[in-house]
Order: sequence, then C-alpha cells, then structure tokens
Amino acid sequence: MIVTTNSDPKDEVRKHAEDLAQLFQAPLVKRGDDSVERLQFKYQTDDILIVTTKGARLERKGQPAFFFHPNTASFRIKRLERGDNDIMLSVCQIKPGDAILDATLGLGADSIVFAYGAGPQGKVVGIESEPMIAKLVRDGLKHWTNGTSGLLEAMRRVQVIEGNHSHILSSYPDNSFDVVYFDPMFTSAVSESNGISTLRYHANESAVTMATIEEALRVARRRVVLKEEPTGTLHEQLRFTPYRKREHQVIYSYIDKMEGS
Repeated sequence: MIVTTNSDPKDEVRKHAEDLAQLFQAPLVKRGDDSVERLQFKYQTDDILIVTTKGARLERKGQPAFFFHPNTASFRIKRLERGDNDIMLSVCQIKPGDAILDATLGLGADSIVFAYGAGPQGKVVGIESEPMIAKLVRDGLKHWTNGTSGLLEAMRRVQVIEGNHSHILSSYPDNSFDVVYFDPMFTSAVSESNGISTLRYHANESAVTMATIEEALRVARRRVVLKEEPTGTLHEQLRFTPYRKREHQVIYSYIDKMEGS
C-alpha cells in the first residue's frame, strides 16, 4: 500500500495523509499528475489510499473504491430531529445515557444512530473485525464534516474497536452494556443499498453463532438485538423473537436478558 493525496493538497489534507501513512505504516508519496493506474504500476501495489478534502478512499485494483460515509444515518437522524421514530432505537429500547455495543460495525451507520439516541451521556462501542474497515471508519467518524450538528456530534462519540466480536465480548465483564446489537449483513445474497455495496469486498462474512449470542447475553444488561434482511432465518436458528416480521422489510428480533439468562 501507498498513501497519496490529490494533486495540489491543502495543508490539512497533507497532515491527514501523513497521519494515515503512519497509521498504516505505508509510504506517503506525492501524487503529481499520475493516475491511480500509473501509481499502482510505478509502486507495484494494488492498494492506494488517496486523501482529499472529502476524506480518505481506498483504491484497490479490480474493486470499487472504498471510503467512509454515514450512509443511512444522515436521513435517519434528520427524521429523529423532526421528532419521528427510528425502528432500530425502538427495538433496542434506547434512551439517553444507555451503553450500546454494536458487535458488527461495518460502515457504522447504526452506531451513529445509536450515539444520537443515547445522547452525550451515552456510550457506543462498535466492533469491526476487518482492520482496513476499522481504521478507515474510525478515521471517517473523526473527519467527516457534511451533515447536521446532531449527526456530526453523534459520529464523534462512536468508539471503534478492531477485532473479532466473539473474542472481544468474552473480555467484557457481565452486564457491561445495556444492549448488544448484531447486523451480520451478508448472511445471504441481498440487493443492498448503494451505500454499503462496496463493503462486501472488504467485510467479514462469518456467521453469528449461538456461542456468540450466549456471550452477548452475559454482557448485556437488557437485551440482545439482531437485524436481518427480509428473507433471513438466523433469528429462528438462534431463537430470537421477531419485533416485526413483514415482507420486504428488515427483520429486527431480540432476546431479553431475563429470557436468555
């Protein structure tokens, strides 16, 4: 991997690129007028991290560019600011001051909404097993500037932990979080939104197991929640109770701590 910028970077872009080069332990090279393809050939690498005023994006040969963006969190928080509800927050029974563990972070849209719902006194931790995603999402949560103050403040409050969620869950004491949340996303082929389509190339597709859910129930004070695509059956395999189960909608399901203990 190499790190570079646009052709004529501003000082803040150059500093951002220097920080990411250090984070990834990768050379920082001047862009000049070289195309992505030219840089890949010149430095004999498939991966180029390009930093601009819009943030960082990974250009990997043969794949769509990968970059952080808040995806659905933007319009969901706008609706919440208007006084509307968010079904995920309702299923998870989120209230100000809650502590939430998002065990399958991805791009972090759900974690951002959790952080908005839990407020400044709340706590949201997102676990991401894939190092590249974890680093770029953590960086994006810090540097993204487009959106309402509610969105941006929520983004800054999300903590990202890099690692396997089963291992990290086992390290937490009992009753560490009010809610533990899973969105395994790719349990079957699904027509995903454009916002997460490039995530498929980088994400961990490992299944959520009963052993993992048992650890989540130990760590949760209130409930464990699972999100699936409309055709998903994982909630049935793991004995979750559907919150709403309608055709062409996301399935949210849950196990309350009193039921799982």
